[in-house]
Amino acid sequence: MKVYKHYNGVYGYRQLQLFLLQDQGVWMNHMKVLRLMQVSGIRSRIRRKHRCNYVFSTEGRVAKNLLKRDFQAEAPNQKWVTDITQYRVGEFWLYLSAIKDLFNNEIIAY
Repeated sequence: MKVYKHYNGVYGYRQLQLFLLQDQGVWMNHMKVLRLMQVSGIRSRIRRKHRCNYVFSTEGRVAKNLLKRDFQAEAPNQKWVTDITQYRVGEFWLYLSAIKDLFNNEIIAY
């Protein structure tokens, strides 16, 4: 296929159907494009997802386990924990982090 070669085989049958209409002005059902690709033996290139795998530098990214699952405190301000939650609002991401005192489970700050 000329459109397949023009885009270096990156796109699949759905995107090629749109490019056929935009570039050539030819409307074709996406299932027909898929069948023609299967008959011709051509496939789109699948991009690998980027995965961060920094095994050698985990010391700087991972905090040490100081609590060792002991979530009880005898006095205020001895043990604080936090967590981050993200919310999508429109086009933006908002992040909320609450700091909790384990003595009386009170939220100290956010």
